[in-house]
Amino acid sequence: MPNTPIPLDDHDRRITSHELNARAPWLDPAQPVTLGHVLRAAGRGGDPGAISSRLAELGYRVPSPEQMDTLVGNELVLLSRHTNGYPPWLLPGDTACPRGHVLEAARKVDRRPADVAARLAELGHPAPAPDSFPEQVDHEDCYLVRVPDDGGGGERWISDDAPVPLGHVLEKLRRAGRLSKDPEGAVSAIASARERLTRLGYPIAPELAEVTADDLVLISRGLDGAPPWLPDQDEPVPLHHVLRFAQARDRDPNEVLARLRRLGFHRLPRGPLVGSVSREEAGLLGHTWGGSSWLAQDDPDWFPHLVAVAVDTGKTPAEVADRLRALGYPLPEQELPPAVSESDLALVSSRYVLDAPGFWLSRTDPVPVGHILHSAHVRGTDVASVLTRLAELGHTRLPDVPDRHVTDDDLRLISRHGDGGTPVLGDTVPYGRLLRAAADSGTGPRDAADRYRELGYTDILLPDGPLPESVTEGDADLVTTDTGWLAPHEPVPLPHVVRRAHAEGTGPAGIARRLRALGYRDVPAPLPDTPHPGDLIMISRNAEPGNPDIPSTGVEARHVVRAAALAKVGPHEVAARLVSLGYTLEFTPHPDDAVITSEHADGRAPWVWRTDLGRVLLAAKVLGRTPEEINDRCEELGYGRHELPDAGGFEEDDVLLLSEELNGRRPWLSPGSTASPRHVLRAAQATGRSPREIGERLTRLGHTAHVPPALDARDSGLVEVVPDLRRPAGVAEILAVVRRTGASPAEVAARLRELDVEIPDLAYPARRPAPTPALLP
Repeated sequence: MPNTPIPLDDHDRRITSHELNARAPWLDPAQPVTLGHVLRAAGRGGDPGAISSRLAELGYRVPSPEQMDTLVGNELVLLSRHTNGYPPWLLPGDTACPRGHVLEAARKVDRRPADVAARLAELGHPAPAPDSFPEQVDHEDCYLVRVPDDGGGGERWISDDAPVPLGHVLEKLRRAGRLSKDPEGAVSAIASARERLTRLGYPIAPELAEVTADDLVLISRGLDGAPPWLPDQDEPVPLHHVLRFAQARDRDPNEVLARLRRLGFHRLPRGPLVGSVSREEAGLLGHTWGGSSWLAQDDPDWFPHLVAVAVDTGKTPAEVADRLRALGYPLPEQELPPAVSESDLALVSSRYVLDAPGFWLSRTDPVPVGHILHSAHVRGTDVASVLTRLAELGHTRLPDVPDRHVTDDDLRLISRHGDGGTPVLGDTVPYGRLLRAAADSGTGPRDAADRYRELGYTDILLPDGPLPESVTEGDADLVTTDTGWLAPHEPVPLPHVVRRAHAEGTGPAGIARRLRALGYRDVPAPLPDTPHPGDLIMISRNAEPGNPDIPSTGVEARHVVRAAALAKVGPHEVAARLVSLGYTLEFTPHPDDAVITSEHADGRAPWVWRTDLGRVLLAAKVLGRTPEEINDRCEELGYGRHELPDAGGFEEDDVLLLSEELNGRRPWLSPGSTASPRHVLRAAQATGRSPREIGERLTRLGHTAHVPPALDARDSGLVEVVPDLRRPAGVAEILAVVRRTGASPAEVAARLRELDVEIPDLAYPARRPAPTPALLP
């Protein structure tokens, strides 16, 4: 920053910072200040000349008067990243201004792109050479060069230097609804876009320059020349896609690989591949059991694929495997069953049966107990038969499950939800599921655990201490979460306790005691014994029940304020409740907070949403603290900081003057507003001061007040009709004052002239209106 004796306020620090944020990096006094920086610092409605003058006073090398004279009104559009004349701005040190930005700005300000590029350079932002732009630009041009918005907040424009890939054009045409389902029509649309990009000065990738209708079929996932397309060019191209296209077009798969490489795809199947693919061979690449599925080149689920294709084609798994190896699939040489049936497909599928990812069982992973039991029940056979068939299919890691016929009661016991349906428990019985089984059967957890062991489950999660003798449905509900059950050896989340307490209408401490009785040891404590209707609001993000939970530490003051408003209680009550629940706040609650945040400074509702000067002064008066202390505390509590005016100290009557009804309560005068003559006269009457003194005091408090020297208490009726004494008054208003006050039109006109109010130059009658007769009884 410059070495200057002039003190730098917030405004000076902002205009001398590169990013206009009053923080480093700072402008270098030895370097010229760009015209663009002056314009950005002024912003909309600001005065660039005043900014330049102030920077010059601070010792900076500012643009010359001749340069300043070149500024025109709409040039902020050129400097804003979103070309709307508002922040965020293009900043010094940014990379060269993108071509797309120049084009969009030219369209917005209706100027030639070359002129905009040249002007950006004058403003301190180098852009592409002006002679590289077309004479005109339209909306479609800007749409085509804008990066598709994926919500990630990345770059807005495609690269100036990297060749535009085919994928970008396809996506832009698709989003605009201009991509024909007919490949020939799509190629025509692509050609039009390509010509437009070339005219705009962008380099074109080879695949975009020479794409054909056949290419569009090749890169479409459905091999139909229409979206969706193959993944990004840096993603693997599936082997089955290459082979299927080769078969459909009677092409050599190796030629297809070469064409994909030319089209910009880099991660291609390993070759060389076979010279041709028959229709029968293409049929081995996929199946429709459980949905359409294609075999990847290194697919871990290759064995279920063999089974499904063998069932569909009537071939043996070995025959299918041999042919797939010849097509380029590196299937392992393993012993395969001589024959398979459709029932084997269900046996090796774990989809919907287990609550686990994946569609198929792996021949190298342990087969879960629950899968064995469920399969036996579905097949109507005993457990031993299932184990035998799985061994024949090549599964070697089978559990030691006692042979039995699985009953409906057994199925209900192993089902995750206790209803006999899927998913079923795999190898582990969670403690929460054990408690639910005990509650359903009316037995204790120990007996329920023995029942699971009889079915072959050995991994049953139990707490370290003694088990309860019996449990209820309420106990089972207590340990159930949105995703499963509480684990007995892990800490019980505080929000779970609070939510269960709210659901049962009891205090959190009671829930914690019941959890300990069930064997949970790491339970939050201490907790309040009483419930609070706003607990769910308080512990939810954005103070909205159903949202994720707030963190247990560092709860922000603004959350407390919002929760208080939605729970219809005071912020101090929310803060104290959160602390009693075990949350730590970013501030320490204090009993005075209830007064500070209550609308009438009485510690009761209604509660404030924002602070006004009147509210600050009222709270200071009630608590016997300074306005500065109240202001600091409001900021700590999340209400922001009210800029206190330099009023030469605050007076007893200030709270009265700032209230619209002159009662020291809300509503308060709006910050910076102009007090009406009516307010001034009423304040003068209430305080015994003169209207001029009231006007001067309101000005010291940050307001404006138009108080003519002649204004006094006798004008109270007049200002009810003519509230703004700065505006001319018409004949209709004069007559309205006459009716209200009983004065003559001449008297009213004379008084308005004394108050410097402009009125029509007429001869006004001096006669007062007759009194209104009393109503007859």
